[in-house]
Amino acid sequence: MPQTYPPTPPSAAAGTVQPSRAELPRLSAAHWPTGAYRREQLPERVLQFGTGMLLRALCAAFVDAANSAGAFSGRIAVIQSTPQGQVRAINAQDGLFTLVERGLEHGAPVDRTRLVGAISRALLADTEWPAVRDVVARPELRVIVSNVTEVGFRMDASFPARLTDLLHTRFVRLPEGPPVFVIPTELVDDNGPRLAAMVDRLADGLERGPEFREWLGRRVRFCSSLVDRITTGTPAREVRAALERRLGYADDLLTVTEPQALWAIEADPAELRATFPIDVLPESVIIAPDIGFYRERKLRLLNGAHTATAPLALLAGVRTVREAAEHSRLGAFLRHILFEEIVPSTNLPAGTALAFAETVIDRFRNPWLDHEWRVIATNQTAKLRLRVVPSLTAFARMPGAMSGGKAPQGLALGLAAYLQWARSHPAGDADLPLIERHWRAVEPNALEELARRALSDADLWGANLAELPGLLEATMRWLVLLQRDGVDAALAALPGWPEHAATGRT
Repeated sequence: MPQTYPPTPPSAAAGTVQPSRAELPRLSAAHWPTGAYRREQLPERVLQFGTGMLLRALCAAFVDAANSAGAFSGRIAVIQSTPQGQVRAINAQDGLFTLVERGLEHGAPVDRTRLVGAISRALLADTEWPAVRDVVARPELRVIVSNVTEVGFRMDASFPARLTDLLHTRFVRLPEGPPVFVIPTELVDDNGPRLAAMVDRLADGLERGPEFREWLGRRVRFCSSLVDRITTGTPAREVRAALERRLGYADDLLTVTEPQALWAIEADPAELRATFPIDVLPESVIIAPDIGFYRERKLRLLNGAHTATAPLALLAGVRTVREAAEHSRLGAFLRHILFEEIVPSTNLPAGTALAFAETVIDRFRNPWLDHEWRVIATNQTAKLRLRVVPSLTAFARMPGAMSGGKAPQGLALGLAAYLQWARSHPAGDADLPLIERHWRAVEPNALEELARRALSDADLWGANLAELPGLLEATMRWLVLLQRDGVDAALAALPGWPEHAATGRT
């Protein structure tokens, strides 16, 4: 089994001088415990695009767990496709890194640490592409995983062309080799079929294009997948120093994440398990013919709550998700939209949705993770369309909403806060012009007109939100209140709260 460590460091003797980071040895193969699996003997069965922390906390962690359980016997070769990445650190540490899982489970604190040995090496795409081609041409290579972000997951980016080149290399060198599973993890709907379509388009320009396309249909399985694990990067200097003193080595890839994790892969379970049996933790790795349930659960409940709350939190000057979850009014707002508006509007079984919503609150309250709202609010317009608009439209179809003009007041407040926040949002967000044009088209204080124009933009939202029962009127009221009295007054006025009865506001 991989090396594990106690959750808290032993007490230092009085007067003991703690070693500095510079005095600690760098993590290397010498730290891999002799009783663990023989990682140096395992072939490279997985090729991974992306050197970032999310895939370390997911793909590498799950492959490592499967190796430890004897269910899988393989390692991951990692490709760095961009100038920024962790190639040097990965190779300097012989592919090893420390995974620190910290958070709350059922309200109780969890703090566990383990050494992960699933990565063999890292290769730089710009200078080591022949070596990458050699990896993909070997029969033991069976899986290709990617996390190149949504920006890299499009035709004009380098990733689709590089993936196509690798698959073509296997077609030329190993045409009768075993099938390859391509599993993208980017947060894009139907990412498997979308990636397959990009490769199919690029196949036209390659040698023996028609034969290659036919080979793709026989030998390559593109699997949609969904990942869910909040991983916030390198911890603060003092936290890192304490962890490394406890470990006894310096780790440039120290990865701090939450205990909860999900990787849902859409594939024939028997077929994928025969090649990639990493679901040794069945609550964390799901292999199913249809992962729509898991996608809706994550996007609507977890991501939707994040996205609807981000502008309010930023207007209130609250920096992190944890601070908002513990905040008297923002915390109540989070619970209100989750349990009163989002959960009732999903197609998920009520008990399942409520149980997952409770885990969302635990995750938001994680005392060890500094998940900043400014990061969550990146590309906020596109996220609203994907994560919140489905709840708004579904709420409108609920019994009584259409006839009574009932709107989800919490989500309407979040929408109004987004319109208010977007006005002062710093430049650099790629999708800001999508909403900014509505601000520019109206007078500075014409808030009702702004709300009407913005919500009616069906091209922006995929639906005319102004036609949903009561939503336009509710958004107008909240927008006026936010500008006139501020975010605290708006939060206090949310219907159904004790403060609402006292203030008399609507």
